[in-house]
Amino acid sequence: MKIVIQTQFCENYGDANKPYWKFKGGETYVVPNLSPAQVEKVKTHGIPTLTAMIEYSNDGSKEYIIGFNVVEDNKVVCEEWETPFELFWEEGRWVARRTVENGEFGYMRSDIASKSEQYDMMMEGGREKYSAMYTMRTGEVLTSQELETFYRQAA
Repeated sequence: MKIVIQTQFCENYGDANKPYWKFKGGETYVVPNLSPAQVEKVKTHGIPTLTAMIEYSNDGSKEYIIGFNVVEDNKVVCEEWETPFELFWEEGRWVARRTVENGEFGYMRSDIASKSEQYDMMMEGGREKYSAMYTMRTGEVLTSQELETFYRQAA
């Protein structure tokens, strides 16, 4: 079983005194490989810790959970052009990971095959230890800094 969490992201096109919120999509978060005991705990208590880590609101933007479900491991949870974050409890902290394939629905430069991201989740949408690795179509794997240098040298 797995938990699937759907969020809504909004941006404020106004200001703090006169907000004008626009809906800008959202994210899908998945907690895979739950035991029956973990499923029962979620059904009884919900997801208070993950809610406190995912949701935030400030004068410029906000993200909030619009729903969550416990589903079978093989259930498709989003559209084919979306890539959910998978959440893992590791060494006393929640870690978010995803690998975005740069295929038919890709948005990255054509010489990039995929982008892998990881970060430690903090309260109110905070992120620590964020890293991104890019796998090029040649098979080479580059950090964000190395990719920037690669494109600067190619220009």
